Amino acid sequence: MILRFLIVLAVAFFMSACTTGKLYYTEQSGNRILGCDVEFVGLPSVDKFAVEYALSLCAKSVVHKGHQLDGNQQYLVNLDTSVPEAPCGHAWNRDLAKAKFKEGLLSKKHYGYIVAYIDLGLAVVNECSPNHT
Repeated sequence: MILRFLIVLAVAFFMSACTTGKLYYTEQSGNRILGCDVEFVGLPSVDKFAVEYALSLCAKSVVHKGHQLDGNQQYLVNLDTSVPEAPCGHAWNRDLAKAKFKEGLLSKKHYGYIVAYIDLGLAVVNECSPNHT
C-alpha cells in the first residue's frame, strides 16, 4: 500500500514538472488550426522559456505563410529568439548549457531558449576564429 502511494506521488510530481504550450492560427478561409503543441519536462522556471522559444519560431513561420495568429499570441512574432553562441569549438548540448547556467553565465531565459534550440536540432558547432573567443 505504501509503495503504491509513493509511485502515485512520484508520477504526480513528474507530471507537475511538465510545461506545455499551444499555438493556434486562423487560415484565410477562417478555419482555426492548432499550429504547434510543445512540451518540455524538467525545470519549470526554465522550461517556460523553452516553450516560449518554440512557440515563437512556430508563430513566425505561421505569419510568414500568411496566416493570422490569435490575438493573445501575437507577441510571439516580435520576440528576440537569438541565443548566445556556444563556446568556441562546441555546439550547445544539455550538459554544456546546464553547466553554463549553474556558473551564472546564462539567465533562465537564455537557458530555456538553448534547451529548445537543442531539442529542435538547431545547435551547431561554433567555429570561432583564433582572435574571437
